[in-house]
Amino acid sequence: MKLLSSALMLSTALAVPSQVHLSLGGAVDSSGVSTGMYVMWKTDGQPSSTVRYGTSEDDLSEQAQGSSKSYLDGHGFHHTALMENLSCDLEKIFYQVGDEADGWSEVFSFKRAPCASSGTAFSISVFGDMGYLDSDLRPPKIPHGDDPYHGLNKVWSATYSRNMLESLKNSGDIDWVFHVGDIGYVDDSFASAPLKFTYEEVYDGYMDWLQNLTSTMPYMVAPGNHESECHSPACIAQELKYGRHLRNFTAFNERWTMPSEESGGSRDTNMWYSFNYGSVHFVSINTETDWDGAEEQGTGDSHIPWLKAGGFGEDGEFLTWLEADLKAAYEEKKAGGRKWIIAAGHRPYNTIQEMKIEEMFIKYEVDVYFAGHSHSYSRTTSSDKPVYIVAGGAGCDEMGPSKESLLLGPLGQDSIESDKYSTGVLDVSDEKLSWRLIDSIDGSIIDSVDIL
Repeated sequence: MKLLSSALMLSTALAVPSQVHLSLGGAVDSSGVSTGMYVMWKTDGQPSSTVRYGTSEDDLSEQAQGSSKSYLDGHGFHHTALMENLSCDLEKIFYQVGDEADGWSEVFSFKRAPCASSGTAFSISVFGDMGYLDSDLRPPKIPHGDDPYHGLNKVWSATYSRNMLESLKNSGDIDWVFHVGDIGYVDDSFASAPLKFTYEEVYDGYMDWLQNLTSTMPYMVAPGNHESECHSPACIAQELKYGRHLRNFTAFNERWTMPSEESGGSRDTNMWYSFNYGSVHFVSINTETDWDGAEEQGTGDSHIPWLKAGGFGEDGEFLTWLEADLKAAYEEKKAGGRKWIIAAGHRPYNTIQEMKIEEMFIKYEVDVYFAGHSHSYSRTTSSDKPVYIVAGGAGCDEMGPSKESLLLGPLGQDSIESDKYSTGVLDVSDEKLSWRLIDSIDGSIIDSVDIL
């Protein structure tokens, strides 16, 4: 009996939900805004994928059944369920995930997306390139000498930006987050344990680290080069056990669910998609694969020949979809619908040129393009649209401490730059987009601009 009891306890412990996170999705209402919310979570065992939700902690009367996937043996199951037809009239929606047999998560809550296509102000945090913890808690064990090893730094921190996000959440200054690629830097995780398989452990750690944020507001993501594969010594030496299962953005596409299906985007993946929120049409683009000259079209970030990547659509499918999506958003904008079009992707302006989509951005009047990749900040100052903003300074294993304050380009140079640890906030109203870059260490405003 004692042995049976212990086995039951172990089974229950394996099924406890963790890493709970939200994203916008589901059917759209008459104003074109999603009426649902995806919830995703992880368990070590495989219970049912159930979410129950309702109008209060004590009234979780609605229930939805989702699905689960496992992409790497011995490393758990990733669940997705959709809470649908959420009422505009509710101040908050309460929910929990799990099941009766194996136990439920705690009860979380979130706000539904605004129902109106105009007249509702909101704020989001936008950034790219945020790692997990810092070099004090995860000290690198790879010899560096005086120079970084393959871009890895001796001293770095993502903790400042994580703390700033928590502060912005607690003060009500943000409604959701857009992370434009390079999520947790899990492919660099071997730096702190060179001979150990650390990819999944660090990804799990990153998601648990964020749960206090991601369980209460949508956390939208775009693919970056650091999502493409695991290329650690363990993944290369044990190719059949690890490397082949983690190539071609597998973890990124299995752990997250974005509104790709709803927007006609990439099939069964998160590589490109779009959605409406309030007065904005948002487009998440794929700067990594599926266009001629893409860095990860063929092989992943390491370019090891057998770590294949790309091919998420037919030839030309992604760019055809992008133009059709932008054209539809532009026509709605001109007809008096949504006020703004915002595009986001991982790589900055030079990649937009290589993709040959700059003219598309201009033709369909994209207002802002957000990117990361460069572990720093820059913004064009021209009144011409789109305004290009690189917000890649959240802090990661490849970004050391700041050496400079705000750098103003020389006369005639159309940009400003900063290499401080930072996060950005975009305030949206019908009248303007107000952007500010916040120093993640001391909370001061590094840069701000209004886009009319």
